[in-house]
Amino acid sequence: MRNCRDILLGAALAGTLSIPVHAQTNPERGRQVVLGAASAIAPRSACHTCHGLHGAGDSSGAFPRLTGQSAWYLYKQLKDYASGERQNDIMSPIAKSLTDRQMQDVADYYARQSADPIAAASRVDPLLLQRGGSISAMGLHDRSVAACVNCHGPAGTGLPPSFPYLAGQYAPYIELQFQFWKDGARRNSPVGVMEHIAQQLTEDEIRSLAAYFASLQPPAPQRQATTQR
Repeated sequence: MRNCRDILLGAALAGTLSIPVHAQTNPERGRQVVLGAASAIAPRSACHTCHGLHGAGDSSGAFPRLTGQSAWYLYKQLKDYASGERQNDIMSPIAKSLTDRQMQDVADYYARQSADPIAAASRVDPLLLQRGGSISAMGLHDRSVAACVNCHGPAGTGLPPSFPYLAGQYAPYIELQFQFWKDGARRNSPVGVMEHIAQQLTEDEIRSLAAYFASLQPPAPQRQATTQR
């Protein structure tokens, strides 16, 4: 079973960690893009219309929480949308309309944001949370499913810059992404790790993981630029 160090090494060899970035980003310029003030995107397609000014998103499953996510990770997702490595009818054309500098500025802006704490979900089956927590902590050895903590950190707090936090992410969004991984509609994980994991999980196990991560509080903003050191 591959651990987080193996995944990072494989990703580096595949070139997924070698995206060139500028030495400096400007979160204020990023805020202008988020508000639709930049000429690259139409106001109706501005980031805040779906993700909110502070990146809170919503629980529909379509718009994830971006608040305080790793800037480098957000930047890479925009690059993947633009290149077609990650497909989305809304995000792909928006990403293609942005310059590389704007992508970095937007990523840095959302990485610096804070939002209200996650409200406790009501009427969530405690056995569902327990099952999700168990898979996250220990994985499923009989199916070569690595523990989520190996890459996404304890309690889903992430391992920036490359691996996003999952704590406090909306359960419908997590479930949807697992389905995309499973169906092959999303294929931009390092060395195909998430594709493999999703294909091994049942719908109930995916639902358990989504409910578990959604029940956790997200970490504080990283306040880091996209530049790697």
